[in-house]
Amino acid sequence: MKSPLRAAACALLTAGALAASAGAASAGGHRPQPIGPITVTEQTREKGLWDPLLGMFVHTSAVADVNDDGWLDVFVGGFYKELPWDRFFRLGDRGAREIPPDRMMLGGPRGFTVDPTFPAMRDGNASGSAFADFDDDGDLDLLISHYYPYEYVNNRPPPTNGQQVIVLRNDGSGHFTRVGQVASEIGARALAVADFNHDGKLDFFVVEDIYYQPQLGPSSSRLYLGNGDLTFREATAASGIPADVSGLGAVATDLNGDRAPDILVSGTRRTRADPAGAGTYGRARLLVNDGRGQFTEADSSGFTMATGGWNDESAGIAVGDLNADGRPDLVIGAHPYPGLTTVWPQPIHVYLNDGPDTAGMPRFRDVTSQTGIGLIDTKSAHITLADMDDDGRLDIATGVSAGDGTKPAIWTNAGVANGIPQFTPPRGLFGERTATPEISQWENARIKRYWPTGVNGDFDRDGDVDMFVAEWFPELPSRYFENTTQGGGSIEVEVGPRGNAFGTVVNVYEAETRFPWTILPRPGRPRGERYFSREVSSTESYAGGMLHRVHVGLGDRRRVDVEVIAPWTGRTRVIKNVKVGRTLHVRLPR
Repeated sequence: MKSPLRAAACALLTAGALAASAGAASAGGHRPQPIGPITVTEQTREKGLWDPLLGMFVHTSAVADVNDDGWLDVFVGGFYKELPWDRFFRLGDRGAREIPPDRMMLGGPRGFTVDPTFPAMRDGNASGSAFADFDDDGDLDLLISHYYPYEYVNNRPPPTNGQQVIVLRNDGSGHFTRVGQVASEIGARALAVADFNHDGKLDFFVVEDIYYQPQLGPSSSRLYLGNGDLTFREATAASGIPADVSGLGAVATDLNGDRAPDILVSGTRRTRADPAGAGTYGRARLLVNDGRGQFTEADSSGFTMATGGWNDESAGIAVGDLNADGRPDLVIGAHPYPGLTTVWPQPIHVYLNDGPDTAGMPRFRDVTSQTGIGLIDTKSAHITLADMDDDGRLDIATGVSAGDGTKPAIWTNAGVANGIPQFTPPRGLFGERTATPEISQWENARIKRYWPTGVNGDFDRDGDVDMFVAEWFPELPSRYFENTTQGGGSIEVEVGPRGNAFGTVVNVYEAETRFPWTILPRPGRPRGERYFSREVSSTESYAGGMLHRVHVGLGDRRRVDVEVIAPWTGRTRVIKNVKVGRTLHVRLPR
């Protein structure tokens, strides 16, 4: 249910947009002023996130304002209650008596509190999640994908209560009720939500977990079309999706510029160590929407990774324009066997979008070696793109630990050279690591620490992007990091219908004027230089539900022009001379 205050804000913005001022055309080639280094400060205890997540094996999280109070909330989902290997993970070290159920953490001015009304679910491994408005009532419902533990795969009969995608309805005030489940025939991992067939109702794609053994039956991801009432019908084969797709991560986004959501699945080629040495294997599958909800598999041979172990896979996927050409580029993390990462380190991979070929298929180019990213000595499953210093360029914020294992590794975007984005690696990897504050199962297993998933957002409403990263070993806390960078200004763009704007593209341009006293707008599209472009998506990274609001760094700009383009139809709204610090609520016609 939409609040009267938010509706009024939307109306006010629309009226204000019509009166926005503009002036002479912008002089191109804006050179942002130097900004301080990216810094984050841990505030886990202070924000109330230490004790409530005690003892959880967290594998998924999602972020949204579920109760419409203006503060971001976080869903945190974990693994099964009765894993046969629980005894190895020392729950008692943190005072936990059992693995807690999934949590909804409600945000507020003082931090987070547990929602006591959220359903207590312990019937599977929560492995993916996404917020969206599936019944079109103006609030955000929730999907959670589950599977039962691999250790039970040979049970006869195998368990049947751990495999499903759970559907939870939001009553409009942020209270959730479990109303159904689908996909009970597969081990469900990542989710991706979009209107795949352009009927105005949200659908979802769920990835079949690649690690399930053959005796469980055919391994195949599924596409479910929404009926608009929190029920769904399976349409995988009818939509042209192959019957052998499995993996780890997924995103739904327009990759060829036709405004229809395509699907990229990571971790799709389970590898075996090559007796002759390391090999290079495919790492993703790309399914292209024809604009009518029918999919064709595109050539994905360029998405490769070198492997030296049995489960060296790709994992988290982040999408954003990294070189300001208006096309969505890809950053894909690695899911290598953790015991080999120190001797066989993997990079984060960067793929630039070169536009569609003559058949309309997306083309991507691996430019990793030209970006300065370097290698990583642990898993980089959790990968996100966020402008952490608000300079107008997307940085790579990850679940890789750095230093003493309690800080996240962030790759700073240093700009574009010859069309290739350049990144400055963080300190604290490889030989720059220091002793951890305690000996945990990470250290006992001789694995450099990492966080498998997490979410970003302006949780404290101070104008920059903060980070939440989720802990896998229950003896350690999940962690919240407040952004303390001395960065630039920012705006945020939230597009309606709320929870049903996936596929909307937000472009940001240099303002046409630097003279605020100019009051007459110039009609039409922005005339300044575009420096930022991003699509509203449902999920990002590895098992993470992405914030539907687009955060835009301005650097030292005081005002910008914003163009919002609807999916499928391409209908456009332009808001000119948007001042730093504004939050735009833009509702597009369907």
